[in-house]
Amino acid sequence: MSDGLFSKHTALNAGTIPASAEELSQRYAKLFQQYSRLKAQHAVLKKAVIKEQASNVALQGNVKEKEKELRKLQEQLDLLSFHNERLTKRIQAVQESDQKGSHFSLLGGSVKKELEKSAQALDAANFDLERKIRENEILHEELTERQFEFTNTINSLLKQIQDLEEKVQELETGQSLQPNVPSQEPQSNTEEQSLMQQIDALKSKLAEKTSLLNDLEDIMQQNDARLLSELDSLRAILLAKVGDIKYVGLNDVLPEDSSSLKELEEQAKKYFQSVQDMIPEASPILLPHEIAEKLAISHATWRKEHEEILVELKKLKDQLSQSLENEEKGQAKLAEYENEIKQLNERYEEHLSQVNNSQDENVKILHEKLEEEKTKRLSAEDSYTKTIQQLEELNRKLEEEKSKYASVEESYAKKIQQLEALNEKLEKENTRLQQEIELIHINRQPVIDNQTQTETIAEQNEEEKFIYPTKEEKEEEEVFVYTGMDAPPSTKEEKEDEIASLKTFYEQKINNLSEKLQMTDSKALRFANMYKTMKERLASEEKEKQLMFTEIEKLNKELKHVQDLLATTESNYQKQIDAMTEYITNLQQNAE
Repeated sequence: MSDGLFSKHTALNAGTIPASAEELSQRYAKLFQQYSRLKAQHAVLKKAVIKEQASNVALQGNVKEKEKELRKLQEQLDLLSFHNERLTKRIQAVQESDQKGSHFSLLGGSVKKELEKSAQALDAANFDLERKIRENEILHEELTERQFEFTNTINSLLKQIQDLEEKVQELETGQSLQPNVPSQEPQSNTEEQSLMQQIDALKSKLAEKTSLLNDLEDIMQQNDARLLSELDSLRAILLAKVGDIKYVGLNDVLPEDSSSLKELEEQAKKYFQSVQDMIPEASPILLPHEIAEKLAISHATWRKEHEEILVELKKLKDQLSQSLENEEKGQAKLAEYENEIKQLNERYEEHLSQVNNSQDENVKILHEKLEEEKTKRLSAEDSYTKTIQQLEELNRKLEEEKSKYASVEESYAKKIQQLEALNEKLEKENTRLQQEIELIHINRQPVIDNQTQTETIAEQNEEEKFIYPTKEEKEEEEVFVYTGMDAPPSTKEEKEDEIASLKTFYEQKINNLSEKLQMTDSKALRFANMYKTMKERLASEEKEKQLMFTEIEKLNKELKHVQDLLATTESNYQKQIDAMTEYITNLQQNAE
């Protein structure tokens, strides 16, 4: 704000009059000095306003306290009026009893009783008067003290107001001497106006308090007048009551024959004579000397007190204004304390609800996690058992397949051996047949008739044909039947066909066996791969199981840690609650 104002003023000055750098620096220095002075004045005024506000708050508290004391005094006055009414009722009762006591009974002891009752009533009245005198003295002392305090506070307030007015005048004079300052600092005017408004508000409050005190003074004067009238009426009633006691003879009521009644009459005469001797001759109707002296002293003190009360009520006004202010301050402070206590209680309840909710949520989350872990663990155990069973079944199947594979290998080995033996036999037979064929060709006759040839062919067809071995039956050794010279010789083409058919048959059989071997090898490889995969699965499941155990341990550790944290937080919150309760009790005690 200040920099902006300075820049504006410098711009205006530069626009109106072209000045050098030295002049501008001098103007800037002057403006800065004025600004610093106004800033210091502003700080002083601000401090004064803060002090005035603090004193105003203190005075409001004092006014509230004085209002409380005034209420107590009013209650005491009400009690005094109640006691006065009670005394008037007693006096009326004594008068009525005296009127009734004029009519004596047959026994003649009513006069003495009535006199004793009247004496007791007088003693009670004297006791009440003494007590009231003491109470009035205490009240007068308190009123003087409060009046002195009230006058001191009013004087201090007036001094503060005068100081503030002097400061305002000084500021006004400073502003009149420096016409450029208001344009430079418009905020100072607003602050001065606010200060003046505060001063006016304080004056209005003082006027209100004085009017209230005047009203209270009028009320106190009315109460004093009422009390004095009641006391005067009490004195008059007592004087009239004691003065109305006259001698009443027993002969007027009772017969003359009874000697006991005469004795009672003489005793009553002596008693009345002693009472009359105590009363002076000039005033036979007055009270006894001690009671009269006490009543005179009380009357004089009441008159003095009445005169002093009028003086002290003015002091009470000031004290009451202070007490009202103090009471207002105290009520404001109590309201603030109550608001703070409510806020603290609300915060504490919110914090407790948050803590409880967080604890419940954490516990629920932990329970859910534990249940999930339990379910996972159970499912893992079930899957582990299932995998173990599957592995056992696979192992059993692998063993069965291995046994089958071993048996198949044995059977294939046997078959291969048989095939090799057959091949050897066939080779031997081939060699033998070739040799025989060669021998036949060598030893064959040149001419063979058709009939013998056909017979040999038919016989050859009727012979046992060669049967190829199958899978179910074992191959038997082929027996060559020699027909002799009559059998026609087989041609080379037939032999080659037979050899080719045998070769194709055995090649097919070998191919089938090789295919079976390949199938068994592939099955064995598949079972081996299955075995490896199952082992890997078992290893992975064991790893998962170990991980689950580690996670469960971690969760247990976290749960323990959370429980420890909950315990520590509960202890801390309990300590805070205890501290808050102690603080609240201290505040309540201070408020009381």
